[in-house]
Amino acid sequence: MPTLITIPFSHFCEKARWALDYARVGYREEGHTPGLHRRAVAKASGRGGSVPVLVLDGDGVLDDSPLIVRWADARASSDRKLLPTGGRELDEAFSLEKQLDLELAPHVRRFAYFHLLPDKARSLELMRLETPSAEHRLIRFGWPLLRQLMKRSMRIDEAHAVRSRDKVRDIFDQIGRRLADGRPYLAGDRFGALDITFAAFSSALLAPPEHPLRRLTQAEFPPGLRAEGVSLGDTPAGRFALRMYREHRAVR
Repeated sequence: MPTLITIPFSHFCEKARWALDYARVGYREEGHTPGLHRRAVAKASGRGGSVPVLVLDGDGVLDDSPLIVRWADARASSDRKLLPTGGRELDEAFSLEKQLDLELAPHVRRFAYFHLLPDKARSLELMRLETPSAEHRLIRFGWPLLRQLMKRSMRIDEAHAVRSRDKVRDIFDQIGRRLADGRPYLAGDRFGALDITFAAFSSALLAPPEHPLRRLTQAEFPPGLRAEGVSLGDTPAGRFALRMYREHRAVR
């Protein structure tokens, strides 16, 4: 059975997990804490890097969430397909997915971490979910160093957080305009990879109750993160993302 290596609370990992779940592809998840995930990735792929990584049974690894989505789609039954069959619709789906991967997800992550990292207890609680207890003890002991490394590697500071907030708002506005024609899903009449991508990436701000992990609720967010999440959740794009979780995110 394939193994999905994750940082469990990561919105990138939720995208891959949701795609596999929706396609009804069997897998096991191996969760790790931030920083220490690199050891597991290196062991699986021969090189360090980011998660998610899907380790296939004797058939290599997939080290990017779009690749995992495509792999899941190829194995899904006709009524659970994630991508359009081809032509212009498929090209458009790939283009929008790439935009969300590059222009939404990293900015959600930076903005969320800017507010979470100063709160050691909340941060460590997120990092504890579905990860080895030994790893959690290590990051608790090394928290000041880990926090500094994360801030440096992701350029987490007030100026960058404000720019990321504005970028997230812009993407939400774009998605709202796309939905303004009354379409039920981002690619038209059928749920698929684009809907998973946007909803999963938004989950770090919107905290949908249907998320498969026990997470912090919006009420438990630091004030700045909570205010932004509540505001975005009341936009057309935010309401759409929450609806995707209600209607399509059944827990395995």
